[in-house]
Amino acid sequence: MWNTRSVMQVLNAVAAVVMFSVVAGAYGVQFINSEVPCPLCLLIRVAMLAAGFGLCLNALWGPRAVHYGVSLLACVLGAGISLRQVSLHVVPGTGSYGSAVLGFHLYTWAFIVFSTMILAIAAVLTFQRQFGPRKALAPKIVKPIAVGVTCIGLLLSATNVVTTTVECTAGACPDNPTSYQIHL
Repeated sequence: MWNTRSVMQVLNAVAAVVMFSVVAGAYGVQFINSEVPCPLCLLIRVAMLAAGFGLCLNALWGPRAVHYGVSLLACVLGAGISLRQVSLHVVPGTGSYGSAVLGFHLYTWAFIVFSTMILAIAAVLTFQRQFGPRKALAPKIVKPIAVGVTCIGLLLSATNVVTTTVECTAGACPDNPTSYQIHL
């Protein structure tokens, strides 16, 4: 039976898909346009994945304030990192990093997504019934959706580890990377 708790589990899974889709889109831009991500871009990806995993926790085990807290902290961190990158390129003549998508650079889109998620999480936290006791089991479709979304996030995380290692090896990433450190 669908109740507030199970609806929120599915909505959290959908929100996690949004966060993971942004990371997948960044990979698309990276490989299609042959653009090597900068260190701030890599940090933005980590924050985006962390925010998605907080939402996955809600989808898997039901909404809890601590799960929202994980996502909220990751979004605040990601918004700060992306705002830092926007501020580096906002002054005329400083140039930009990477190509624009629909008129904005990926770090600007990241700031918009993180800010929107902060507001969405704040709004969702006002629905107290999602934190109530489990009166009925969630519909059987909820668990496979949550597990599937979590697997997507794990795959993206593993991909992030591999591509970051190829780009930076075991050391610090270059400030303005132009190529990968490991050539495959």
